[in-house]
Amino acid sequence: TTRGECVYGAMSSRDAEPDAAPEVGPSAKAVASANAKRAAFHADLASGQWAALEKALDAARSPPSPCDAREIRAEVKRFLRLHGDAPGSAPFLLGFRALLEAQGGRTVSVAWQIDPATLTQSGGDAFMRDAVSLLSVSCVRRTDLETPLTTPPGDVSSAKSGREVTAPKESPVIHEDLPLNAKWLAFSPPRDLGDVDLYKLLVKLPDRKTLSFANPAGSIVADASLPGDPPRDVESIAFGGNECTPSLGKRRHVCCMLFIVAVVAALAIATR
Repeated sequence: TTRGECVYGAMSSRDAEPDAAPEVGPSAKAVASANAKRAAFHADLASGQWAALEKALDAARSPPSPCDAREIRAEVKRFLRLHGDAPGSAPFLLGFRALLEAQGGRTVSVAWQIDPATLTQSGGDAFMRDAVSLLSVSCVRRTDLETPLTTPPGDVSSAKSGREVTAPKESPVIHEDLPLNAKWLAFSPPRDLGDVDLYKLLVKLPDRKTLSFANPAGSIVADASLPGDPPRDVESIAFGGNECTPSLGKRRHVCCMLFIVAVVAALAIATR
């Protein structure tokens, strides 16, 4: 060809567009099948977790009457030893702490409404069983407050904000027909668990600052007394009275013990 002419015709193999690449990876049908199997597996796993939780709750015993404060403290220490450092335990422990704090100094009973998923999804099966064991020893289950999860917990205060609302006093409605994963669980401390014993439990639990990375699970019912319940006895807490917080009381207790030790040591030296 002469200079400047354009040649149209067959292109060289180097200039030709490559053939469409064959489809790589699983087909859409295979992906859909895998997703369906995965969903079925998670559904079976969740079903097993709910069944295990329901079995543990049914087998749990109620606190003895009168309640045993030493047994409760021992169960709290056991739970903290096994699960206290697990990040998933923080919301449960903060909610439990809020329950004990709310009960102290009140003549009425309070209750803790908690999503049962907190027990099944915060840890493994061991966490779930030990949490149920702790609640069964330290609290009375309140089936009258186990309302559907589809609505917010009725007339309760937030465990985080401390906003207090009085619970209604009409006849309780039992939601036994609801499956476990569709209703709030509710627990109240025994009415004969005194304020001093509540204080001793709070001293053993991690404080809010230690668990500041999490929020409390559930909500606190500010007045969960049943019609006809007598007023709860209110006790004066040692080392500061009812206005004394557990952390402040603990510091005062340590200071008092140091003073006693110093006096004993001084007397021992003086009698030599």
